[in-house]
Amino acid sequence: MKLTPLALLACVLARGAAAAELERHFDTATIERLGRDLYEQDRRAAIAAELVADNFDPEAERLVGFITSGDARHLRVRFVRDTDQGHQAAIDAVFDELLLPALERAAQPTLDAAELAQVAARLAVARDAATRCNGRYNTVALPDPDGDGLLVYALAASDDPAAVMVGGHVRYSVSADGRTIEHAEPLATSCAIAPLVDLERAARSDGAEGLALRTTLSNTPLETHVFLSLNQDLPLFVVGNDLRMWRVEAGRMQVVREAPGEKP
Repeated sequence: MKLTPLALLACVLARGAAAAELERHFDTATIERLGRDLYEQDRRAAIAAELVADNFDPEAERLVGFITSGDARHLRVRFVRDTDQGHQAAIDAVFDELLLPALERAAQPTLDAAELAQVAARLAVARDAATRCNGRYNTVALPDPDGDGLLVYALAASDDPAAVMVGGHVRYSVSADGRTIEHAEPLATSCAIAPLVDLERAARSDGAEGLALRTTLSNTPLETHVFLSLNQDLPLFVVGNDLRMWRVEAGRMQVVREAPGEKP
């Protein structure tokens, strides 16, 4: 039987690992919020990193990464250096209602306990993610909605602008001190890459043609689907474990088909 493109990616995403539901599930509102927060933090961190690279010499500054604090509109991206005395604050990119940040040297180098915890958590996640898929990952750290720890996401990236990494993303639950990865949960069962043109075709056809994404890990889309939709500025169509089809768009998600065979 020849598979249509719409069915094909569903099969690819269901292959590659034994299907098993996630250990941690969130309600729809929390999934939507986490996805929006992933997008807003990731894009601002990318802007900050580019500006720092344009205005400073990262090697001379001994920069080894960044941490974040605040919300999307008032986000501080703090670039950290490695020294003989440990990790220290080096350069701050401060977003204050604007998409472009103000750059300034950190007022004082000492990192507080929460900042040191985030450094440790991001480094631990980066080490683990380097062994997965193509090893190209960005990290995003968010407060854990169920406790005082962190959710650190390893977001798989593609170097091909015509392709989207729809697989490979991982969610890490990390202790409050940043030292212990309590859970590492892949948010897809493969390292699937989707041609952007086929996702755009699905968007144009309102889910009737092109590529739909399939997850066997949850009955609902995941926060990474919300992130990807925002990042690509496209509605995505996601089929959950119970075979309902969801439309994910503009940071929200809704069921558009209750059962296979129905038109979205």
